[in-house]
Amino acid sequence: MTLMKRPLSKRQQTILNYIKDFMGKNSYPPTVRDIQTGCEVSSTSVVDYNLQILQREGYLQRRREVSRGIELLGESAASTLRNLISVPVVGNIAA
Repeated sequence: MTLMKRPLSKRQQTILNYIKDFMGKNSYPPTVRDIQTGCEVSSTSVVDYNLQILQREGYLQRRREVSRGIELLGESAASTLRNLISVPVVGNIAA
């Protein structure tokens, strides 16, 4: 049985898209302040509130003790990974 997620608000979708784009370009997640600035949100508490909703709905996971502790889950993560380039590494490893 698949659970239907509630539709995201415009702001939540904007924040989720910003996180995906940021991680695609930088290979690491944004800070709450990065999201506030990038999405033109009035305060970090508004960002935090929307991140809590995105976490509750299963779009991301947060590690609050880490400044860049946002991890995308499910389809959100898959779409970010599609943008990565695979580079083979050949050589000897000194052990």
